[in-house]
Amino acid sequence: MSMDWKQAVSASATTVRINDISDYVRANTEFGSPIDMFYADRNRLLSAISPNYAQLNPTVLPLVLVGLISLTENYFREIFAGIIVQCPKAKEKSASKALNLATAWFGYGELEKGAFENTSFSDAETVKKNIQSLIGLQITDSSQILTPLEEFDKLCELRHAIVHSAGLLAGKNAIKLQLPRSQNSVKVTVGFSELQEAAEICTSLVCAVNLELYIHISKRWLNEWPRTAAYRNEDFNRLFKNVWNLFYSSVDSQNGSISSNLTQVRARNLITRTNAS
Repeated sequence: MSMDWKQAVSASATTVRINDISDYVRANTEFGSPIDMFYADRNRLLSAISPNYAQLNPTVLPLVLVGLISLTENYFREIFAGIIVQCPKAKEKSASKALNLATAWFGYGELEKGAFENTSFSDAETVKKNIQSLIGLQITDSSQILTPLEEFDKLCELRHAIVHSAGLLAGKNAIKLQLPRSQNSVKVTVGFSELQEAAEICTSLVCAVNLELYIHISKRWLNEWPRTAAYRNEDFNRLFKNVWNLFYSSVDSQNGSISSNLTQVRARNLITRTNAS
């Protein structure tokens, strides 16, 4: 066998190809409010990891953390797109957003989501910017969104290391996380309890955003939408039903987790009585 120095440091590349890319995807047939879809995907992801499995397969858990953040990002895309569909004020704000033609060509029937194809919600600043600029909701120091968003941002710093450098923290990520100085490289390690904690943070953020946006859009429905040309002759009870369905969690209702478990009609009547400008 002839020797070649060019082949002396590692194995040669194979000629493997993807047999059929369609085998890697499937049609999405699950529907519901964005928060309920988040719950369903989160539960499926976490149910695959038991304490024993976590101990035996420690390299898998950082990847599950990445999955949790991805599900949280998807909640933002779903809820923002749903608001754009319903709210004329959000439509105005999003009118200048670029939309890839591929979104229209390929389908999905949800062009509004195409406005976020090039947006990553894996950092707090992007989430905050879109909530404020697109929805018009200011996140103040008293907002219930602020604390879980700050904690989510820490998880996103870990995610960056997991996705881009095999878990090794870059200096800028370590500094943002305020980690002590180390003479050696630092690698992200996620145990079972850390994974549960991360899931609680992601869930807390989704719940906080869902409630704050529901309050904000409901007030718009009552006080701003009637003044727009788009909704001048619309049935406002039907419009509120659309708002309710966008934010309402059947999962939380069944679990008894909703502190004010009102019917849609009663909630609408209370909004009308207490928030008319």
